[in-house]
Formats: sequence, structure tokens, C-alpha cells
Amino acid sequence: MNIDRPELDRAMVTLFFEIKRNMPYEQRERMKISSPNIGQQLIAIYEESSSHSLKRLIRDFMERAGSDWAKKLRPEKKNRSLFSPSAIITRINLA
Repeated sequence: MNIDRPELDRAMVTLFFEIKRNMPYEQRERMKISSPNIGQQLIAIYEESSSHSLKRLIRDFMERAGSDWAKKLRPEKKNRSLFSPSAIITRINLA
């Protein structure tokens, strides 16, 4: 048994197949739930993907796998809105 493989429960299996359905078609074939390095594959997909829904599904999967797995995901960079209170210039001092 591979120590670096998350223990899967029924909900994680369901999440895995939802992740697979949300992946680009050409990447789906090599994704196998029985793969000994499934955790590392999902981390790589998470880091490469620009799809927020796919990232959310992978994050949910990793959180169910345990805090050690969830910590392996790099947090997404949050985009600051152009119209956020900190971005709006309220006064220009010309003096």
C-alpha cells in the first residue's frame, strides 16, 4: 500500500468522478481512481487549472482526504476588484 495515497471514502469517489468530468477531455483518460499517485496527480491538475469549479472540487476532495492533503494545495491568488474601497481614489492632493 502506498503511504502517499489518500484513503478514499464513498464521497471522495463521487468527487473524483465529478473532477474527471470537469477536466479537459484529453486529460481524462490517464486519470484512474486506482492510481497509486492519485493525490499528486490531483495536486498537479489543481495547480495547472484555471477553472474555479475544478479547483473547488479538488479542494473538497483534498479536505476530505485530511488536513495534510489539503495543505499541499497552494492557495489561489485572489484578484482585487478595481472598484474595491482600497482601490478607489477619493481625493487627489495637488499641492
